[in-house]
Amino acid sequence: MATSLLQQFPSLASYPPSFLKDLLSSPDLTEAFLFSLPEVQELAAEVERLGHENDNLARNNLAMRDELIALRDATAQSYTHAEQLKKHWAEIEKSQANLYQRQRPSFLHLRLRHSLTAQDDASEKIATTFIEGGNGGNGSGTASRVDSPAPGAEEKVRDHALDDFITEFKAARKTYHKRAIWAERWSRGEVAWRDD
Repeated sequence: MATSLLQQFPSLASYPPSFLKDLLSSPDLTEAFLFSLPEVQELAAEVERLGHENDNLARNNLAMRDELIALRDATAQSYTHAEQLKKHWAEIEKSQANLYQRQRPSFLHLRLRHSLTAQDDASEKIATTFIEGGNGGNGSGTASRVDSPAPGAEEKVRDHALDDFITEFKAARKTYHKRAIWAERWSRGEVAWRDD
């Protein structure tokens, strides 16, 4: 033990062994003597210096406390806002994907095919309604003689109904044929859609 003590404190080598024995037998004397050694004084000075540095750092931290708390709160608010914007962005991207889905060539072609069928049905309904008596007759295609107000009035009503039918049917079939032409051109690959 004495050798390890002498290695740690080389200045003890100059003292006689009897003095060192007295030091080890009295804890108070040992403590007083150790604190008089230059190595211990240097160590105590270093501990004191580190303690002052720690105090200074603590004071600086306390001085910045309010600012740091404000920054932490601002950061938390910014993060929350960023998360909300991220969710909003996801909703916008979903809406955009839905809009693009409706503009894709395959979807547009499907809509054209459906509208072609619907337009054909609509024009056929116009013709069927006219044939079945929608032209002002009694359902059999001939008007009742009893209800006729004047001899030439029935013919005028029929002519007017025929003109209306022709105009309406012609417009419906024109739309149908335009759509049919586009559908056929599309099937032949003559229609190209750009993504921009």
